[in-house]
Amino acid sequence: MKTIHSIIVLLLCLMAYQPKAEEAVTEAVAMAALQGFFDALSVEHHPNPRMNDWITHDFLIFEMGTSFNWARFQDFLDEAGYGAWTSTKWRFSEVRVSPTEYAAHISYVNTGEFVYPDPDDPEQSLIERNIWLESAYLVREEGRLKLKFLQSDNISREVEVLPQD
Repeated sequence: MKTIHSIIVLLLCLMAYQPKAEEAVTEAVAMAALQGFFDALSVEHHPNPRMNDWITHDFLIFEMGTSFNWARFQDFLDEAGYGAWTSTKWRFSEVRVSPTEYAAHISYVNTGEFVYPDPDDPEQSLIERNIWLESAYLVREEGRLKLKFLQSDNISREVEVLPQD
């Protein structure tokens, strides 16, 4: 009888055990992951050793007609002198989020403003304003939502000399 009682208690414990549920993929969770990626990408955090918290191991970005994995995109940023830039800011508008159980797709307009040294006159700074149409695909990896793919099409770019104070 004691054995049967032990088995019943064990079965009840197993049935009551609920593994920790992963955070549901919602619009808010997807947008937090997208914002986290761009915060990590900002020049203030460059180079960011924690970028893998925001991108999957096989992340791809399609930018300026070229497909980059993360290592190649870092090389592209380094070649552009990204580490010497003064500021990077992004603002999202016209956001559409389509979450599923394990993933999300986000399309949006991204307005960016960058300040960096003029390559022809390092004493002078330039301000660059861009508008991109972007599409991001995020999937769950290592228990959190991360960017797997980012498509970016530049639709407007203006560069002007930043007035000196």
